[in-house]
Amino acid sequence: MPDFIQRLFEATPRTFVTTVVVVVNVVVWVLTVLLGADWMSPSPQALLVLGGNFLPITLEQPWRLLSSTVLHAGIIHLGFNMWAMLNMGRIAERFYGNAQFAIIYLAAGLFGSLASLFSSARVAVSVGASGAIFGVAGALLAALFTKSHKLPKGLVASMRPSLVIFVGYSLFMGFTATMIDNAAHIGGLVAGFALATVMAERFDWEEYRAHGARRAILATGGALLLAGPAWQLVPQPAGMLR
Repeated sequence: MPDFIQRLFEATPRTFVTTVVVVVNVVVWVLTVLLGADWMSPSPQALLVLGGNFLPITLEQPWRLLSSTVLHAGIIHLGFNMWAMLNMGRIAERFYGNAQFAIIYLAAGLFGSLASLFSSARVAVSVGASGAIFGVAGALLAALFTKSHKLPKGLVASMRPSLVIFVGYSLFMGFTATMIDNAAHIGGLVAGFALATVMAERFDWEEYRAHGARRAILATGGALLLAGPAWQLVPQPAGMLR
């Protein structure tokens, strides 16, 4: 275990992508408050104006698929998401490296927002980084379940149960609470798991050096190819704009 962790830190010395994500989300939340949004519970109208994901508007302004991932419905929403990001992001970033981790995060956020258009964002304004963060959880699950033979047994034994419980409990709460966008969670989770399964992990040194770039390009290209048909399948609002 100590030798593995040392080599992991040597392969990815700094987890700056995780830090940037947290800083950006906090700065955006501060700006929303300065612009007049309530710091505990901003109105849906305010979140929509600032870039929230809502089907009739997003169809005309697709950039909202990503802008909505840096907006939050209050400080509690922000705090929980950033806590989860710091706890899982730094590990996942060292598992996959800075560049691959950034791709996983952005793609999971995109697919989470796309999934929301089929569910929550059809009837409400959807915001939050949780779809992208569930993609980070999916990437960790991919390593723990598909590459467990390459990891120290103690690490797998300690991480796997806690991560499964976190994901399972969060999804369960999403099915029971109307204010949680579970579609975004599931979309991000599946995207993160799929991307990470294709990519080469930094802890698989030989595989990463030999095929890391090719597999990263393959995973990114596959995600972009799937995003196009998914966007075409998004339902039409049918008079919802009014």
